[in-house]
Parts: sequence; structure tokens; C-alpha cells
Amino acid sequence: MKKFRKTLYLLESFILPTMRRIALLLIAFSLAFTGLFAAPSHDIASLSQWGPYSKEYFGISHIQDLSSGIQVEFCLVPGVYRRNVKVPCALFESGVHPWAVTPDMKHITYRHDIEWKDRVFVDASYHVLDERRVLLETRCVNHTELVQNISLQLAVRKSGGAEEKWTPELKQGDGWFTVRYPEVDASYGVFWDYPYSEVRQWRCAKLEQLMPRKVHDHVRKDMKGDKKGHYTANFLRPVVLQPQRDTTLWQLIVLNPGTDELKAAAAPESGLTAQAGADNMPLGYRLLQATLLTNVVYPIDAFGEPIRHFCPGKNWNSLYTWDCGFIAWAMSEIDPGRGYEIIRQYTTAPEEEAPFVHHGTPLATQILAIGDVWERGGCDEAQLREIYPRLKRFYDYMSGPEYRKASGLLSTWHLFYNSGGWDDYPPQWTLRPQKELRARTAPMVSTSYYIRCAKILRLLAAHLGLKKDIKQYDRDIAAMRKGILDNAWDAQSGYFGYVRHDAEGVPEGLYRTEDGVNFNMGLDGVTPLVAGITDEEQSRRLLQHIFTEGELWSPCGITAVDQRAPYYRIDGYWNGTVWLPHQMILWKTMLDLGLPEKARLIADTALANWERECEDSYNCYEHFMLATGRGGGWNNFSGLSSPIINWYNAYHRSGTVSTGFGTLVTKAEWSEDLSRVSLTLEFDKDLAGKEVAIIACLADGPRELILKATKKPLTISVN
Repeated sequence: MKKFRKTLYLLESFILPTMRRIALLLIAFSLAFTGLFAAPSHDIASLSQWGPYSKEYFGISHIQDLSSGIQVEFCLVPGVYRRNVKVPCALFESGVHPWAVTPDMKHITYRHDIEWKDRVFVDASYHVLDERRVLLETRCVNHTELVQNISLQLAVRKSGGAEEKWTPELKQGDGWFTVRYPEVDASYGVFWDYPYSEVRQWRCAKLEQLMPRKVHDHVRKDMKGDKKGHYTANFLRPVVLQPQRDTTLWQLIVLNPGTDELKAAAAPESGLTAQAGADNMPLGYRLLQATLLTNVVYPIDAFGEPIRHFCPGKNWNSLYTWDCGFIAWAMSEIDPGRGYEIIRQYTTAPEEEAPFVHHGTPLATQILAIGDVWERGGCDEAQLREIYPRLKRFYDYMSGPEYRKASGLLSTWHLFYNSGGWDDYPPQWTLRPQKELRARTAPMVSTSYYIRCAKILRLLAAHLGLKKDIKQYDRDIAAMRKGILDNAWDAQSGYFGYVRHDAEGVPEGLYRTEDGVNFNMGLDGVTPLVAGITDEEQSRRLLQHIFTEGELWSPCGITAVDQRAPYYRIDGYWNGTVWLPHQMILWKTMLDLGLPEKARLIADTALANWERECEDSYNCYEHFMLATGRGGGWNNFSGLSSPIINWYNAYHRSGTVSTGFGTLVTKAEWSEDLSRVSLTLEFDKDLAGKEVAIIACLADGPRELILKATKKPLTISVN
């Protein structure tokens, strides 16, 4: 009997569980083998194998195997023949402007300056014909009164993979060459039809370091630099441009070229343009769309997986949490499905260790953007149900006990130094070296924005019928609201302040300067307005600060720090400049407050400044400097500057509906000619009985409506 019980114990405790585990492993293996059981991916799966994925150069790349971390890059290098070259480096201002890109990213044009401005230039358009072929259309323009001699070089390299394995097997003939790289299971051919050409090799890591030094090496075909990389390039020269004339040359890039293609030169195909529909866009909008769509890099590591990722600018070829919420927001206007993918990229499933994909400022802008992404058709109801728990996981972590003090206020300093994206915001900057004091001090932006996130998720939960979640959000909102209203209002300055706590976590007053001035006279100090928790007098004073010139308002828009504050300065990065991201959030807030004229002022001011700067410089900058009104920062930036896309479409693109955060568009039925629309709206319960604003852009222009929010869904017609 004892032996039997021992046998039974072994059977129940070890043998059967082991057999179950083996069976589950076999099932998992079988599902993985059939493609039905896959690890969560954070790649943007809708992207093609061809795209502008290089981290260093403007051009086009091909990814043969997404899991390899390897790409083959192609970039055009124009120049003045026997004088200079213009390497299209994406890591400094190299005279290259993303010029026009179609939403499907099959037609990509870059403007290469040879002689600024608009005197001598090359427009290089990469047309993705199919999965194997890319046609390079090179329009060379001379707007001067002199004859110009230019040169064109199409450089190819492999990036990624093992070191010392960058040199290809090279074959060449009259008007063509092919390369095959170690670690890449494919060959690539380049074909052209220009009589004065040759093929050269460049043995270096950085083309911009070696190629300019070798401009006057007129005979050698094998150029030796640091030998830490390899480029193969054709050399088409001279291309003679008569005064006030232009000419177009064509080259063909082919994956795994065949015998016939080796004999054929590239030939143009009709109907190709990277500027499809661009004539209807203002220049600034077109440049920003092109910049946003070309600011995509590979590989970026996400949980050990090499992925493609839309970054704020190629100078920051890494994950950026809060920036990429704005990128998704703007992408919802260009390619809504891809906007949804970008939001999903930053959220995680329960089986993943991290509660969200984090780098940088820990604000859940993905939650702020989801309503517009859904309304634009970026996801259907089923996908909304799939993304909701992922967004909730993000919110639960950031608003949970690790970051919420007993006062109800959130403090995220130990996760990242930057609370609201504003690098040199005065109170944040002065607290940074005072680690003990900083740990006991809470800004307003974290608590305010997570209250807004809770309200957005509560609205989605109501739509999805998740009553238990609604109760949780109610409790969270009440606790965080109390923390702000009980401790942070400064009646003297009319701003909310950073709140200091003692060692036990009890609030003990506001963080002030040595002279007793509220250290938070700026954007952080008005964020409770975004949360929708301020009383009538607080709202009045905050709105007065925002829209009074010489305080937060300026000819460029809303600045980060009140210009009357003793710590305001004109030479800061955020302090003394105007950025667009928090203005986007305040724009939506104005619609929540039923103030469409204030929303319009924010948008029109930003659009006018943006267009003026782009007309002059052809660049998409990070911010505007108050002292001059000029753009500054990174020159090909699309992250936090992307609200321009949203604002333009809200007022100028027919078929667009825009609302505040507290209004959810659950149905929009447009007439065929876009002259009228029927809308079904659902509202956050805190707005019931209050006035809110919506914008419906019809065929003949925008309609700005003020209506009363209701407890039940409301259907209206706009014409």
C-alpha cells in the first residue's frame, strides 16, 4: 500500500504535470510552426521591405530578412563635377530636404541643394514599382544664367550584421553593376543609361568623411579610407545643364536581377510622381508629411526583436514614448491604420514583462491620441477592444502605487528626469541635482495628464460596456483630483505649483524660488485645465495666462514659461521658445471647454508660423524662438512638430471631424460630396450638461459648433 501511494504521488506530482508541460510545448511548437502562435511583435508590419530605413543617409533601403538586423542601403550623392560632392547625411544639416512622400510610401522625393536657394538642385524620386524593383528618377535643375556641370553617384552599402563582412562580391558591365553581400541571401543590381560613367568602390565607414576628400582623385576607382565599411557607387559625369534648363536621368535598382535585366538599361515609366496630390497642400504641410514618413529607421531593438520604427528625427534613432504618441496622432491623418500600429507598438500584452515600451518622458500620449485614430478609421471596434487593455496596462502602471504619493499626486522622477518633455523647464531643471528634494516634490503635468488619460479610458470603457473599469477610473480620478485641488493652487500667481512633501509623504507647500515666487509659472502650471478639474475662477485665470501676450502667449503661440517670471530667459531650449505638442493638448482642451475661437487661434498661429519658416528654409524644425520668431533645433524633425498635420486637416481637409478629449465620435456618415455629415457622439460623464465644441470640415470649409454634452449618445447633422 505504501508503495502504491508513493507511485500515485509520483504520478500526480511529477509524471502527469511533466506530460502536460510536454504536451503544451508540442502544441505551442505546432502553432508556431503554422504561424498561428507568434510572440508579440512591435514592428510596423504594414511597411514594405523597401523604405527610407537608413539611420545615417537619405535614400532607400531593402530589408531581405526582418529578423537579421541587416539592410542594404542606396543613396544618391550629387555634386558639382570636379568641385564638390553633397553626401546626403541625415545626421546633420546636409542640404537635403524630404520633399514629397505619398502616404503609401511608394514614391519618395528628396530635394538635394547644390546651389542654394533653388538655383541648382536635384530632385531624387525613388519609385517602388514592386517588391523587386525601385526606379530612381533624378531631375537635375539649373535656374542660373550659367552652364552647370554636375555629377551623380548612387552609392550602395550593407549596414548591420557582423563586422568585417561588408565587402560584396562585385560584378559590373557597361551601364550596370551587381553586388552580393555576406549574410544577405540576395543580390542587388543597379542599371543606368548614361554614356559617361564608371563604377568605383569606397572603403570607409562614413561616406561623408572620405568622398569630399577624394573629389580631386580623378583616376582612381578604388578609394581607401579607414576600411571600416564599404560602398559601391556608379559615377555619372558630367551632366551638363544649360542655363534655365533641366534634365532627368533614370536608374533602376533590382533585387536578384536576371540575365535579361543585366542587358537592359533603366527606362522611365509613365505616371510616376512622388507629389501625387501635393499641389493641393501648402508647402509646410507637404514637407512635414515627407519628413514624418522618412523619419523611419531600422533596426531598433524592442524586447530582442529588430523592428522598424518612426522616430522624432534620425538624430534620435531610438524609441521615444511621448514623441511617438504625437507621431501616431499625426499619422492618423495620413495613414490611419499605421497610426494604430504605432500606438500598438508602444503598448504591451500581459505576457510581456514591461507594462509599456518606455524611453524618455513617461506620458501616455498614445492614450491621448487613440480617440482620433479610431475616428479616422485607424482601427475597427474589434481592434479597439484589443488595444484598450494594452492602453489600460500602461495607465495602471503609471498611475499606480509606485508613482502615486499618499497625497494623490504622481511623481515619476525615478523613472525619468523629464516630467513633461520640457528639458530645461525651470523647476524641473533646478530640482534635478537636488535628488532628495526632487523625490519629495510632485509636478502638475503627470497627475493632470493621467487624470485626462483616466477620463479617456473611462469613456472608452463606457462605450465597450466595462462597468468594473469605470468604477476604478472614478476612484483614481477622485484621488488625483483631490491631490491637486487641495495642495497645488497658488492664488497669488494664478498658477498651480509643484507640491513639496515631507519625509512621510505629507504635502508641506509649494516649490518656490528664494524670493517666494511660484516656480511653476508656465505650461506645467496650467495643466490641471487639461484634466478638466478646475473651478470657474481657476479656469478664468489660467486661460488669461495662456492667451495674454507677454505672459504665456506670444506672436509664435504659447511659450513654455511665463515671460514675466524671474526665471524666464530667451536662450533656453524650452525656456524662451514655442513648441507645438502641449499646444495640441491645449487645443483639444479648448474644444472640451466649448471655446472654438481659442482653439482656432492656437491652430492658425501655429500654421502661419510653420508655413512662413518652411517657405524660407525648407526645413521642419523643433520649435520657434521668441526673440526672432524663427525655427530652431533639429532641421528634419517630425516628432513633437507633427500637430501641424492635425491642425491643417481639422480646418482645411474636407471629411475631417475634430473634438475635445471628452467627446468620442462613434459614427460618422458623410454625404458623397462631403457637404454634410451625420455624427453620433458619446461624452465623458463629467461633461454632461456642459458646452463642448466640435469642428466638422465640410466641402466648403469648417463648421465650428457648440453643443451641450449629454449622458446618452447624441446624433447630430452638420451641413
